[in-house]
Amino acid sequence: MTASQADPAWEVALMQVTLRALVWDFAPEQATDTFNLLRQEWGVDGISFVAVHPAETLLLPNASRRPWVRYGEVGAVCFLPEKSWYAGLPLLPPVSELCEGRNWLKELTEAAKKVGLLVSAVLPCCFNPAIGRRCPDLTVQNALGDRLLHALCPSNPVVRQLLVSLVGDLTTNYPLDTVELEALGFITLSKSPDLLTDLRLTPAADFLLSRCYCEHCCRIAQEQGVEVERVRFFTQTQLEEFSVMPTELTQAPLDWKLWSGFAEGQAQKFIQVRMDIVSSLLADLVEEAAHKHDKRVHVEGQLSPATLWQYGLDRQRLAELAHAVEVDAKEIPPDRLAPYLTLNRQVFGERTQLWVRLHPSERFVASKEEFLAQVRACQTHGVDGIVLVGYGSLRRQNWAWVKEAIAILKG
Repeated sequence: MTASQADPAWEVALMQVTLRALVWDFAPEQATDTFNLLRQEWGVDGISFVAVHPAETLLLPNASRRPWVRYGEVGAVCFLPEKSWYAGLPLLPPVSELCEGRNWLKELTEAAKKVGLLVSAVLPCCFNPAIGRRCPDLTVQNALGDRLLHALCPSNPVVRQLLVSLVGDLTTNYPLDTVELEALGFITLSKSPDLLTDLRLTPAADFLLSRCYCEHCCRIAQEQGVEVERVRFFTQTQLEEFSVMPTELTQAPLDWKLWSGFAEGQAQKFIQVRMDIVSSLLADLVEEAAHKHDKRVHVEGQLSPATLWQYGLDRQRLAELAHAVEVDAKEIPPDRLAPYLTLNRQVFGERTQLWVRLHPSERFVASKEEFLAQVRACQTHGVDGIVLVGYGSLRRQNWAWVKEAIAILKG
């Protein structure tokens, strides 16, 4: 049974509203009072905790405790892993120094659950510079032989077991209702948090630079009858030409029909292998979270589902396996949001829920009015849930945006 076909008990009320926050946004000693306020006065249905440190430097002017500016290692987890889950693996998930020996995620999820909030944890699956730098052999290796240290390869057996163990650890030891899987698939070079380049990386060039030819990807592809060396050599040649000047291909759109026809059809076979790799990994994670531990699984999608193949995501398998697909609409003007929502509904149907992430901040939208227009667009198109991103990182005036948004959605 797939996650999307699970028991009706999985179903949640229409238009759930979740607040996504960092564990550092809250003081455990005050958490119960804070979460009561968020539930009873703001109208929040749930809290989505970021379980992995997302950036080296955080500015949190309205977190419950000082300092405003905090530093941490990107990819380090914000909880204390239970070692038994990682037995046999060459490493334990690195723990953020900000934990200071304390299990923040444990304390906060229990406090949130105690006041009746739905609780979820966000896990960036294949984006993890902390692990990549410690174990480069776990990362994507492109056609030039370069390792992308921020991008874990989803075909690597150790990576796959590590992710299953992380999901098992979280769903066993924390009172979660949902696991949100982000960065599932093949991560591109442009996602590197410290990339410095004088080249204009078009989507096509980024894709070529990020295609993985590690021993595991090559072995799996060869077993499926792909002439891997032909595809790799084609990619290498394109990159070498790109280093001299922009090429016709690197300026071309990332269109499935165009790109699948290269290397005498071998490119299409290789792309399909990538999609099979990611689909099987997602199936393993759903098995651990949903079938073994009765948790919902949300998977990060794309506003344009036609681009999912670029990351190794198969639309049909995603619809079959995930309870919900989450798309980030932070920079989409309200008048352009509706077509994206309609397209996702058409692709995933009613069986898979559609959740939208919105950012109540002037960093992404010009004004409160534009943000609320995004909210109304989601309401009009009947999305199943909205994730409002930010708490301690927001100005207090933006907290009012959140409360107005919830009033619109619940009104």
